[in-house]
Amino acid sequence: MIFWHLGGAVFLFRLAFKDSDADLRFLAIGALLPDVIEWVIGWSVPAGGPVRFIGHSLAFCLGLLVTALLLTHRRSRGRTRAVAVAVGAILHLVLDLGWIDQQLLLWPMLGFDLPTGIETDWSALARLSMADPLPIGQEIVGVAYLAWLARRAGLGDARRRVRLWRSGTLRT
Repeated sequence: MIFWHLGGAVFLFRLAFKDSDADLRFLAIGALLPDVIEWVIGWSVPAGGPVRFIGHSLAFCLGLLVTALLLTHRRSRGRTRAVAVAVGAILHLVLDLGWIDQQLLLWPMLGFDLPTGIETDWSALARLSMADPLPIGQEIVGVAYLAWLARRAGLGDARRRVRLWRSGTLRT
């Protein structure tokens, strides 16, 4: 799910941090990163293997955050951006209700085996959508929020879109 994670991460970030200078481009990268990792690694996993990977674990997200803090200088633009990626990945877990599957969320603390039999958003979206309309509903909510935010921020104006693209900031 793309728009659910993008819209949800932006909404939760703006709600919690109220930081109008945050670079939303890096938050978006982090919000999509766990699913991108699944998609890339998933090509190499044989059928019947785990379909959710370490990108959906708390260890991965905290590893991103610790790496960001260790490799960047305090109060630098690089640190702000790297932390935004880590926060986006953490918000992805929140939006996926990650605490439901503790074996994956707390990997490797509960063992090194990844759970099997969990279908990802990427692997069978069309089939799952027919059986369970929730993912489509979530995508609609994400699109609706992003459309509302774009209208509120005046992104119909080309100059504002260029500013968002170049700086990642959104003034509402």
